Amino acid sequence: MSSAGRMRLMGRSTVLGISLCTTEIMALIVGGVMRLLSYAVSPVLYGAFGGVTAVLIADWIVRDAAQAFSWADGHGFLMREAESSRVMAVRENCPRIWLVTLHILLHPEIMGVN
Repeated sequence: MSSAGRMRLMGRSTVLGISLCTTEIMALIVGGVMRLLSYAVSPVLYGAFGGVTAVLIADWIVRDAAQAFSWADGHGFLMREAESSRVMAVRENCPRIWLVTLHILLHPEIMGVN
């Protein structure tokens, strides 16, 4: 597997992990509230809730990462190579640095990784 493929896999795994953990926490809260109210919910509904929620959260994270990268680029938090304008590094004082880094992992071509 190429370096770019490994970076993309690591980025996608991060998005999937965050999405699934958040979905599990939300399902736990919803299930607890339903038990307190003595309301029975079928496992099919929990499955549908989990599937839809996981997809929506993953999309939200990816979009948020793209927006954070765009903002960081516009405000000079990315160090670029002069000739090719490849991103070489992200400044340490960059707000939301983890989202900027996640966007770079999802798009390794930004750093010129093949």
